[in-house]
Amino acid sequence: MITVSVKRDQDKRVASFSVSGHSGFAERGQDIVCAGVSAVVQTTILGLQDVLAIDCSGSQRDGQIVCSLPILEPGLRLKADILVETMLLGLTAIASSYAEYIQVLDLKEV
Repeated sequence: MITVSVKRDQDKRVASFSVSGHSGFAERGQDIVCAGVSAVVQTTILGLQDVLAIDCSGSQRDGQIVCSLPILEPGLRLKADILVETMLLGLTAIASSYAEYIQVLDLKEV
């Protein structure tokens, strides 16, 4: 199962997120759930890093992605929030269709 964990700060903004595991929906290379999750998450990280020039510290290893957002000025934070909340909408939509293969855990405060 894929587990998406989201940690929020006291202002309810995403402070960090992690994605780990494999869905088990199908064999590697044929797994549409893993492919969909990976595409949504990787695109969000590319947007944060390459479009907004945010250095989200973290790591990417086989089966796990971790991203921590730094403290940002308000305008840039708003843009980052839009990207990350849109990612969460996409992942939640995937989870609603494939609940046996992905769970999204939204932890309210770190």
